[in-house]
Amino acid sequence: MKKLYIVRHGETTWNIEGKTQGVQDSKLTNKGFLQAKLLGERLLKENIEVIYSSNLLRAKSTTSIISNIIKVPYSYESSLGEMNFGDWEGLTISQIKSKYPLAFKKWQDAPQRAYIPKGERLKQAQDRAVNFIKRNLYNSKEDNVLIISHSTIIKLILLHVLNMDLCNYYKLKQDNCSINIVDFRDYGPVLIKYNDTCYMDTVKEGEENKKLLHR
Repeated sequence: MKKLYIVRHGETTWNIEGKTQGVQDSKLTNKGFLQAKLLGERLLKENIEVIYSSNLLRAKSTTSIISNIIKVPYSYESSLGEMNFGDWEGLTISQIKSKYPLAFKKWQDAPQRAYIPKGERLKQAQDRAVNFIKRNLYNSKEDNVLIISHSTIIKLILLHVLNMDLCNYYKLKQDNCSINIVDFRDYGPVLIKYNDTCYMDTVKEGEENKKLLHR
């Protein structure tokens, strides 16, 4: 039985600043590097055979750390890169609302029909990611495949797996370095783990302790 592991990259500086990343990039934070390390340790027991990663820096940095831990080769794939958010990249949500009010309202109300200036549409981004999976997973010799990508692309892959319309885009969430697992069974794909970050509980506990100490 084939099993697909889909994970998001670690926390970045733009994640902290609330900026839209898309195909533009920012570096992992110290927390992001730690998340990637913990994720690699979590994946040691999963017998991953091959890794496919987005070719954007934040995903490549995450991939390098994980690969070094689980000792599995990887390749970079542009098809797994984040959706192009065009003129919105580098802007915060409040800035996008201010500069592109009509386009942003459509993005919120009907994301499947929204047009982002100089950007991709959801269907375009979904098609390239899903087509990559069909080409490289269904006919592969490996049974346990790891994909390292981005929030929007992962949500679009999961919507396809769940046979859900793109209008449901906002009903899914992906945290940094979260794990999603899909089993490909005789009767079709089954999502058996979603947005799992339980392995990072030690990090969360440490952050809470710091908050308590600084009150």
